[in-house]
Amino acid sequence: MKIAELLGVSIHVERPHESIPGVTVGEVGGPGWELVQLIKELMTGTGSFLVGAGYKDLGSFVLEALKQSGKVDKESRAEVVLERLVRAIPGFQDMAFVDGHPIYCFKKALFLINGVAIRFGSKSTPPFPVPETSHLPVFSDNVLPSILIHLGVIDFSASPTLSSLFPGAGSEDSLATLLAEAPEPSTPSQSGAEKQIPKEGPEVSAEQAYILRAASIDACELIVEYARSMDVAELKEKNLEWIKDIRLPDLDTWIWAVAKDRPDYRKLERFVLRNSLWF
Repeated sequence: MKIAELLGVSIHVERPHESIPGVTVGEVGGPGWELVQLIKELMTGTGSFLVGAGYKDLGSFVLEALKQSGKVDKESRAEVVLERLVRAIPGFQDMAFVDGHPIYCFKKALFLINGVAIRFGSKSTPPFPVPETSHLPVFSDNVLPSILIHLGVIDFSASPTLSSLFPGAGSEDSLATLLAEAPEPSTPSQSGAEKQIPKEGPEVSAEQAYILRAASIDACELIVEYARSMDVAELKEKNLEWIKDIRLPDLDTWIWAVAKDRPDYRKLERFVLRNSLWF
């Protein structure tokens, strides 16, 4: 009830009474209830570990992990913190086996570590060892792979189980529009706070979601690798020298930002994974 109150969502639905015409009965259920149950599961799993291990809150545990990472070189600190987070808290164990291969996404744990680095990394004397995050993989959810599929970066046309999820995505006609200059917002509401909620895309299985998310992680690695291999003179002519220094978290942030703020990208479908704690 407290979670529902804080979120401001309804956790009840109304249905017709079985035997009395015109009378409706309220009962627990609906999308709001499902969301509250997921958050409750996440918080209960986290709280059970923290109480059992003697931590007063999540921040105390993260702080201890950060301090422990100070025993290794800066480039390895993120891995130390990541391992502690993932081993301890169920809500961070974002991984699966697909066709016998392990897939590790760890979106929330990596996002937390990068957030700490952004917040405290620029301080001359940070209060604890700050991890280096430039080498971390992107924080893959449903947005990154969906947008990369629409932009033709990820191609699943040869996959029998995935090719039908985004019909027309990556076609020449579609790319001609999406890779053109961003359109200007036609009304004040499009550039202001009243942004439309993106259209719900295809519903996928947990296995399909991990395949899509893993593909986006790999694709972003290749994008950064290619960017760093580009000819310096050519980039300088176009005033694009900054591309040589692009980092994976920067690419992640850009894709997320353009998917949210560019009107035609915001309308693109994102895949849906029901009852997921990972994003």
